[in-house]
Amino acid sequence: MAAADTRGHAHINVKRLVMWGLLTDDDTATTYDTNAYEFKKSTMSAKHTPKVETASQYGDGIKVEDYVAKDGGDIEIALTGFKSGDGEFLFGETKTTEGTEVSGSDDIVPYKCVAYMTERPDGKVNLYKFPKAKFMPQAEDAEQREGSKISYGSASIKGTYSPLLSSHADRYRRLGADPVEDKAFIEKWFTEAAFYKTAGDV
Repeated sequence: MAAADTRGHAHINVKRLVMWGLLTDDDTATTYDTNAYEFKKSTMSAKHTPKVETASQYGDGIKVEDYVAKDGGDIEIALTGFKSGDGEFLFGETKTTEGTEVSGSDDIVPYKCVAYMTERPDGKVNLYKFPKAKFMPQAEDAEQREGSKISYGSASIKGTYSPLLSSHADRYRRLGADPVEDKAFIEKWFTEAAFYKTAGDV
């Protein structure tokens, strides 16, 4: 069995970010919304950190093994040009009463499949996909107004990623994909939520 990857990873030069809504995830299958949501020209960086638990196993009162277990983790993505539509997609629609936004305990944030791409100095790209993630709503508005001009500030969206119930996978990656030779693979990575399974990519 391969050793658990317990390191945090920070990614710069994130050039593409696409998400899909997770519809179902049970012991037999996982399904996603077929419509992809792309954050265009708005991604700056991404970071994910596995959650790790350490423990020891004992047999007849004698320690027989120490182990490290990984089960999902934390994910953070920095965006520029964050728009109100982005927030609705990520966090779900908010309720309004007589023009006032009302937040309550029944606001359930939906799960998303998250895919992004980073550019490398050698001209190749690294691909990442988290099949089950959710993000915490922002505490402050990203929209800024100056007179009649509206600009959109940056937002750091933070959340968690979890293993799928069907496959127990919590992350997929493809390192060193060639933008020319692997063009079809890269396009499928960003157009089909469940496309990730090739040898050695987990």
